[in-house]
Amino acid sequence: MRTLLSFLLAAWMLVASAAGHAATVCVNTAVNLVQALGNVVAQPEGSTYTIKVVQGTYAVGNALGTLYQPPDYVSVKLLGGYTAGCASRTINPANTVIDAQNVGGSATGFQLYGDTVVLIEGLTFTRFRGGVLTLLNLDIDDDQSTQEIRHCRIINSAGNIAVWFSGAKMILSNTLVAGNTLAGADAVAVYVQYTDGSDSAFAGNNNTIANNSGGSGLHVQTIGTSFRLGEITNNIIWGNGLFDLDLLAFFYTGNSMSVHNNLYGTMLGTPIPADNVVGNPLFANAAAGDYSLALISPAINNGAATQYYSFPSRDLANGTRIVGSRVDRGAFESPQNDLTGFIVSTTADNGNNTSPSPGSLRAAIKAGNAAGTPYKVSFALTGGCPRIVNITTALPDITGDVQIDATTQAGWVANSSYGLFDATLCLVLNGGGNVPWAFHVPSSASNAHLTIKGMMMAGYTDAAIKLEGGHDHHVLGNQIGAIAFTSDSDKGVYVGGSASGVYIGGFDDTSAVNLIAGTTTAGVYLENASGGSVVANNVIGFLPDGIGAVGNGLGVYLFNSPGNLIDYNIIGNSSSAGIQLAGSGAQQNLVQHNFIGVNAQGLAAGNVSSGVALSFGARLNTIGAPLSGGYGTNIISRNGGPGVWVTPSGGAGNRVLSGYFDQNAGLAIDLDGAGPSANPVAPGSSGPNLRQAYPVLSQAIRSTNPTADNVIGTLSASASSAGYRIDFYRASTCGAGGRGAGGNAIGRINVVTNSAGVASINTSLALPTGSSLGAISATATDGSGNTSELGNCVIEATGSLPPLFANGFE
Repeated sequence: MRTLLSFLLAAWMLVASAAGHAATVCVNTAVNLVQALGNVVAQPEGSTYTIKVVQGTYAVGNALGTLYQPPDYVSVKLLGGYTAGCASRTINPANTVIDAQNVGGSATGFQLYGDTVVLIEGLTFTRFRGGVLTLLNLDIDDDQSTQEIRHCRIINSAGNIAVWFSGAKMILSNTLVAGNTLAGADAVAVYVQYTDGSDSAFAGNNNTIANNSGGSGLHVQTIGTSFRLGEITNNIIWGNGLFDLDLLAFFYTGNSMSVHNNLYGTMLGTPIPADNVVGNPLFANAAAGDYSLALISPAINNGAATQYYSFPSRDLANGTRIVGSRVDRGAFESPQNDLTGFIVSTTADNGNNTSPSPGSLRAAIKAGNAAGTPYKVSFALTGGCPRIVNITTALPDITGDVQIDATTQAGWVANSSYGLFDATLCLVLNGGGNVPWAFHVPSSASNAHLTIKGMMMAGYTDAAIKLEGGHDHHVLGNQIGAIAFTSDSDKGVYVGGSASGVYIGGFDDTSAVNLIAGTTTAGVYLENASGGSVVANNVIGFLPDGIGAVGNGLGVYLFNSPGNLIDYNIIGNSSSAGIQLAGSGAQQNLVQHNFIGVNAQGLAAGNVSSGVALSFGARLNTIGAPLSGGYGTNIISRNGGPGVWVTPSGGAGNRVLSGYFDQNAGLAIDLDGAGPSANPVAPGSSGPNLRQAYPVLSQAIRSTNPTADNVIGTLSASASSAGYRIDFYRASTCGAGGRGAGGNAIGRINVVTNSAGVASINTSLALPTGSSLGAISATATDGSGNTSELGNCVIEATGSLPPLFANGFE
């Protein structure tokens, strides 16, 4: 799920002098490749190092036979598929082959420490000996690193383990691991090891792991406890020497893993859902190394309709990833299309749902509802972009399995970036301020499935897209609002009633980004009791350039809807809050990795009120990191109120952890009434986040070898003999009223109070070398997730810690 925003977030977080540095090399010989990988160790802390590999075959023997170790905070990308001079790129691993020529000791990979990101994409690794790829993080306290292999082939090699993951966030996507010879103890094609203290998660989606002799196909093993969601979905795991899917050592207690829609032969471990199928995938010609799907394969057009870590935009051979009603299982997409369809050929619309204009969108929806099978609406309108369809009465409710795909209109160009919307969309659906919605799924349509792609919509009195029934809906690559000749809609996308499984935007595919702007009430409005929607990688409140302001009333409004994910969005310029969670049913929601109040370039785009508001009993939500981790940072800056405000009506158990706060008009984290609240004299039993007391810091002493802060303080007015998480923040100056302004999250510790509810704070926090003196503040979070306000601020001083403070008592 790693995106450009991930790297932007990392850049904001780093304060080292090297932050933002990027180096890129283009290699076209085996010697160049070996040299480029050897230079990983020389990259400056906080940089991104990209190795672009020109198409061809690289006979490396055992020259790569080592584990490369990048410095902390160095992101490494090893990318295949480039043309000469790295001028352009086609991601197909068949065109870029790294051949170890069956030479012993040729296994390779990366040995990681700290929060390091590694991406390997678009390469074939073949004829390695002693294993192939190892991505191993040895820092047991790390929880923000990412190890990702996607669009690769690992084939015809030998060793104990072909691919070995061990770390925090581990991703294997759209990859073929096949024809390898495994031997030795724990012989496994893909070995995944959760690590103690890293809050690990594995996402293994859309892969083919097949015909690896002598060992199991996919083995997942837990060490310690993790609460981060993992996923194994839409894979083919077949014909391996032992068990195809081995989950015997994966302990579900305290670990979250979704295992859905896989096709496998044998399985060991905990029973898994019935949508996982046991059967022969019927490869086209596995004996010749062709693991694409034969025409009668049971893996075609029956993968999961949704998956947490999203679908790749292309298959392993660079073909379109979803052809037909559903994605195919495995790494290859068959060209078989089971959709019947309708081609819209006119912009005319007579407004009559009984006898619609022939060839119109209205007629297409009517036909789709009546089809009884998955149905696709395509477009072949004459004229240039954009073509305008003026809607004067509501289109038919959608009750079937219907895709409305405006990307099929000639002239359409996909969005190419996160943080802006540079797509060329060729169809405008204009409500003219006279009709309630463009598309509506009623609550009675329990089996409806709607996908809307590549449209422009504006001018609706209710919502451009209103989803009240059905399941597994997708809203991908649309522009809703900010269209010059149209009026505003009240809402952009509304999800309510019995609707479930809604994806608005998506991961790992820039063409899925939606632009949602200029709505009166909210850009995205979620109030379905089933919850479970994903709102990811959208640009909310901006012109298509990602800079100009076209705000919504609220960026995202969530009312009494649980278990939603609001992730990697850019939300600004709202006339109220950027995100608001409201109602006692608004619980267990995750708000992570968003830019709230600034655009992707860091320019001010403040929401008029708070960045994130929680009200009317909203409870048990996570804003930023979970209680056990440090990942999930939101950038919350330049807003007209608090950064995060648990209002007087807000509920309890709302975690606000590991954020970045800067230049908000209110407190960085605020409980109860607007502005600083005094610490209680004793633990509270009611009110927002139970009015948890904040730590009172007394001193921060800077040492220089190594660079660190020795921070002294006290947590009082808390529960007796209870554990608390203390999060420390560092900004350039203090905020108003002597409170912390926020800035970077620089570390966390756990403390336990005594019988009087008091805990001493005495800790050393590592800082980047050469960083200037700043201001330190802290929050406290109890075991139920109640985070305090950001507390008082102390200015760093240089020198030695006085003996008076050596034991932490004042």
